Amino acid sequence: MINRRTLLLATSSVLAPALLRADAVSSYPNRPVKIIVPAPPGGQSDITIRLIADGIRETLGQPFVIENRGGASGAIGIDYAAKQPADGYTLLVSVAGGLVVNPLFDSRIPFNALRDLAPVTQFGLSTNCLFVRSGLPVQSLRELVQYAKSRPGELTYASIGNGTISQIYAKLFANTAGINLLHVPFKGGSAAVQELIAGRVDMMIIDFTTGDQPMRDGLLRGLAVTGTKRWPLSAEIPTFQEQQVPLPLIGWNGLFAPKGTPQPTLKRLAEAANRMVQDQDNRDRLLKIGLIPSGTTPDEFEAIIRFDTEQWREAKKLAGAKPE
Repeated sequence: MINRRTLLLATSSVLAPALLRADAVSSYPNRPVKIIVPAPPGGQSDITIRLIADGIRETLGQPFVIENRGGASGAIGIDYAAKQPADGYTLLVSVAGGLVVNPLFDSRIPFNALRDLAPVTQFGLSTNCLFVRSGLPVQSLRELVQYAKSRPGELTYASIGNGTISQIYAKLFANTAGINLLHVPFKGGSAAVQELIAGRVDMMIIDFTTGDQPMRDGLLRGLAVTGTKRWPLSAEIPTFQEQQVPLPLIGWNGLFAPKGTPQPTLKRLAEAANRMVQDQDNRDRLLKIGLIPSGTTPDEFEAIIRFDTEQWREAKKLAGAKPE
């Protein structure tokens, strides 16, 4: 027969770990938090999280330390973050390309966005723009399509590599518009844009901020932007969709934690981060580095990722782009 003392001991052995876990969640964070940026310092993700982290630190009362782990188009840092304990003390900043698109093209990538990571919040949307060299005799997307149709296979487009978002966008554009373009891959965006400025390639679809200043200097011409909304800082450039070439896919930048991180922790992080995203000064800063500020709950961000994953999977089939 089980006596009262034995029952109490058995009950306490079950309840104690649960109570400890609940206390750890309610007191979160009670020590410094590490945020992994899977890219070198100075890029969009790095600048964004350094801006947001200052506000999270003030709200939650603990240091948020940025650690850059670049390499393999973000895969090294993402994989590292996904394998850390699910306690909220290691977080990840990632873009759609590294987390959603790249695994669709490369079966060697060991992580899956929704299997291995818990979405916290989307910081903003990243618009891409079709830039053409200044000497190309076209002033609109319609004129470019007509010009390309009259010269099948002659016009070139740059990308930052086979199977990258920049190639996928260009392939989708060409297939949708019914034109034949020649692909010229480069090892990075800087080299590709310099060749475009020099006039050695004809066009490229890349994040808006990369080509923005050369465009303002008259070295490039912007003809269309991806997504369903115009870029606020250059609202004179219409979307592809407005010009009867549907290209609604758009990138994003957001915060993640390892899968299994307690929901109250995710919610607390999201609320603190979103407070910073909605600050008007921060919104202005985010626009300047290429993000249309958004801010979501964890559930909203998860729904976005599920939808985007299917959209990019379909885009992969339509584009026929393959990784190196």
